[in-house]
Amino acid sequence: MKKENISIKAIEQTDNYTFQITWDDGSQNQYRLSDLQKNCPCAGCVDELTGRRIAASKAVDEDVRAVNIKSLGRYALKIKFTSGCSTGIYSYSFLKKDER
Repeated sequence: MKKENISIKAIEQTDNYTFQITWDDGSQNQYRLSDLQKNCPCAGCVDELTGRRIAASKAVDEDVRAVNIKSLGRYALKIKFTSGCSTGIYSYSFLKKDER
């Protein structure tokens, strides 16, 4: 099976609540931070054994912002939210398939 090579060409802040990724294939995606936090993959938000969501999506403030967005090598972004959640790792493949 061929491994998909996904990489980011650019990340731009659209406003306080959204950012845009331009992928190496030229496609672009907008991401609202509250939507990403609602789908946070960290162990505090998703049960590691069952995969069941622990954190309630309804509890995420629509106006949540990012304190920091950090690249993890060439495979993921780590987002520290103003809500305090900061351990989720958003792989490029997760972000790319989560096209809006």
